[in-house]
Amino acid sequence: MTGSVINLNVVRLPALNRVDEVARELGSRIRSGELQPHMRLPSEQTMAVQFGVSRTVIREAIARLKNEGLVATRQGSGAFVRDWETSSLRLDPGISKSLESVLFIAELRKGIEAEAAALAAERRTRKDMVAIEKAYTRASETARVRGDSTRADMGFHRAIADASHNPYYTALLDYLSQFLLQALRVSRGNEALREDFARQVESEHLDIVDAIRRKDSSAARLAAQIHMDQARIRIHKAGRDILSKKNKRMTAELIPPSLLAGAPPRRRDSK
Repeated sequence: MTGSVINLNVVRLPALNRVDEVARELGSRIRSGELQPHMRLPSEQTMAVQFGVSRTVIREAIARLKNEGLVATRQGSGAFVRDWETSSLRLDPGISKSLESVLFIAELRKGIEAEAAALAAERRTRKDMVAIEKAYTRASETARVRGDSTRADMGFHRAIADASHNPYYTALLDYLSQFLLQALRVSRGNEALREDFARQVESEHLDIVDAIRRKDSSAARLAAQIHMDQARIRIHKAGRDILSKKNKRMTAELIPPSLLAGAPPRRRDSK
């Protein structure tokens, strides 16, 4: 089927979020196998007519799919479906706009960071320890002056991942961090207004540092797990506290009102 062109036979889309809808529709068809590897997608103009949107919308949707590793473009030939099963891991760029999704990503990070901390305790060198302590100090000092400590916080966790001497921990942590950046800014903003939160974060970080310094992998793992559990609670807590403060608009963008009154999402029990 190499180079074959298909008619998408789509239903006209509503005006809102057209790029998202086009990308989601095409992505779904690619993942389901309806659009197979090496098939050539219709031209921008043809898809614009079929979807009932502008060519700009189609162009942006294709760019998103290209970024997700689902399609490839060739100069003068258009867009083709990639062999997506061999493409790299991708997550929906819109994931950071849902509190529930952000909390799930934080939950995923718990396992990653806990094992990275345990490995760091086992494998860290003197140079690694110096880097971790410097990153800890930087994050703590930034929080104390009520600055934006988001990047410094990420730098602390990255220093620990580096000390694991497993490059995949660092790469995966870097990848997941992009989806938590906005949520962490909301949470850190809340911590700046709640000094008890800021002190709690500093104490949790110190527990991790101390365990790694002692080369106690079990303690490092536990300290990182506790820290990530508390981080999820703080991210959720930020949603309710900041609504009446200066970060109201940013919180409203991140957290749907329907989720503000509840607790962090629980797993659905299988029946």
